[in-house]
Parts: sequence; structure tokens; C-alpha cells
Amino acid sequence: MQKKVVVEDNLDATPSRLWLILTMPSEVRRWFGSGECSFEPRLGGEVRFRWTSASTKGQVVTWSPPTIFAIQFMPGSRVEFWCDPVDGGGTRLVISSTVINTDPVAVSESMNTWAQCLDRIKARAEEKKS
Repeated sequence: MQKKVVVEDNLDATPSRLWLILTMPSEVRRWFGSGECSFEPRLGGEVRFRWTSASTKGQVVTWSPPTIFAIQFMPGSRVEFWCDPVDGGGTRLVISSTVINTDPVAVSESMNTWAQCLDRIKARAEEKKS
């Protein structure tokens, strides 16, 4: 069974700035948090996330700058990043992750992981340039 986990927030950043933060390999490593990651920012690009006790590998299956990209990790396991301009400025970021698990603890962990990533993305996007 699949569950969808969605986290979203309005960010005080342009879609172009947010896109760079979401897709530049050096930036992905910043917001991903603990563990290691590699990211090839292009359609068909390879993505690898590794933690102390686990790892996963995926492929970029949707690539439409500066609006959306999606990563397919395994059949049924996918994460999408949407950047939608907000009237009056800023960008609405939506991170949607499909979880293949009915275990409430696993679903909760996935929600917490993406919520923490969103917090780090928002902090980076809203840093003031000197």
C-alpha cells in the first residue's frame, strides 16, 4: 500500500533562486542534512542518499526548470519538488513523497525527514545576501 506525505510552505525567494538551492549538488548536500548524497541535476540523472544504516538510489524522472522535478527511487517510491510563484512575491514549495509502507512509524519518519529538509531549504532560501 502507498501513502503520500506532503510538506509545503511559502518561501521568501524567487522560483529561480529556490530552483538553484533544490538542484545544485552542493546545495542539495546542505539541505539534505545528515548522511551523504549525490545528485545529477538533469533528466535521467542519478540520485543517491546514504545514511549510517541505509542507502537508496534513484533517477530524476521529471525535470522542468524552474517549476518541478521528481525522483523515482524504486517502483512506487517517488519524491516531487514543486516551485510555484506566489502572487505578491515568493514561491510556494511543495515536497510530495510517496511512501510504500502502511506502518504509521515509517510514514511519520518520512514526514519528519521531509519537514526537516523543508526547514533547511527555507532557511537557505531566505538568507539575506550581504
